[in-house]
Amino acid sequence: MHPPSPEQDLVLAAIERFMADPDLVLDDQPSNGEAGDVLSAILRALTMVLPLGEIELAVTGLLTVHCDQLDDDTQLVLEALLTAIERDDDEMALDTLLASEASLLEANALDGNYLLVWDPAEAAPLREMEILDVLECYPCRGEGARWSPDDFVALLEGKILQWRKTMVALEILQEQPGTRPAASTMVLLVPVDPEAPLEQLEVGVTLSPPPPGSSAAASARSLPG
Repeated sequence: MHPPSPEQDLVLAAIERFMADPDLVLDDQPSNGEAGDVLSAILRALTMVLPLGEIELAVTGLLTVHCDQLDDDTQLVLEALLTAIERDDDEMALDTLLASEASLLEANALDGNYLLVWDPAEAAPLREMEILDVLECYPCRGEGARWSPDDFVALLEGKILQWRKTMVALEILQEQPGTRPAASTMVLLVPVDPEAPLEQLEVGVTLSPPPPGSSAAASARSLPG
């Protein structure tokens, strides 16, 4: 039997690293310490060095050719990785985009006046939009509306709630720079299918330590009116 390929070795090394020390997830983004967080961290780490297609081939090869050399926990993680890779392409594209737009996510979490919108039909799929512009582009009434006024209100309420939580997290970070308090923002998701309803997603955000002597209020913009 041939030994694992270099790509397969990378997959196994990433699994071993994160499973041995789940706290490494905190170096990437806020986490609840759950299995899903570790799985996402493994996949993000791998996509930094390998194309997704090569990761899928490596995982498949490990499960089919080298299965008898793997312990049960590693096999379970590999199977979960394969399931994650085989998710809907749009969802994977969104995950990849969000992972690459940390600065935009942080800026939006600190901003009470703008909403984040993910629309893969646009040239820039992830955009910050003023609240009224969101309603103009994606009306919640009339023919062709893909969400309701109640949905819009729920998005605003979610945005306000996450903004306030982020302000608290920013104050904690200012007082305790070594901590990683949880912060988040909301994203309006526009599915490619024109008949599909709009969706809402809460996204975790990693905050940068504020400059010495600054206040949380100075780092933030304003609360939605």
